[in-house]
Amino acid sequence: MDIEFRKITDFPRGTLYDILKDAYAFDPRCAQYWDEDWRQSDAFFFDRPDIADRYGFVTCLHGEPIGFITWDPRNRPEYVEIGHNGIRTAFKGRGFGKAQLKEALRRIREYEGLKEIRVLTNSNLVAPRNYESAGFVLYSRKENKETPFSGDYLYYRIPLQEKRETRRSLP
Repeated sequence: MDIEFRKITDFPRGTLYDILKDAYAFDPRCAQYWDEDWRQSDAFFFDRPDIADRYGFVTCLHGEPIGFITWDPRNRPEYVEIGHNGIRTAFKGRGFGKAQLKEALRRIREYEGLKEIRVLTNSNLVAPRNYESAGFVLYSRKENKETPFSGDYLYYRIPLQEKRETRRSLP
């Protein structure tokens, strides 16, 4: 697997949108409901390059963007939440999504004093298996009335150990 993780700003505006549109092409209802959200997310990161390059990256195979992942750090130290996380259809099932998530988790775990990492996904997608294999634990489930074709909302988290200083007693 010859992949690299590059800055979002290494790519033109529209790259994140294009990846999401392709990643969810298996069901046209996804684009029908989420197209505007995907466009807004793409615009958000390309309008804020300082945020884009600190809280996300693009996964590339031989220099070609095949996926990306972002996260929201605003609730630190309580938690960081995974945002969009997608792999182009032609590259699914080959371990790229798992590698992308693993790299994001490595980066997120570097935050001092972070208590947990969270993610929200849907039950009818492949994502729950990927998150569970990375150590996420389901902690809540909610009926999805907005986009029922994608299944219930699933709330996952990875609890992290707080780093504690070891204090030695003085003799």
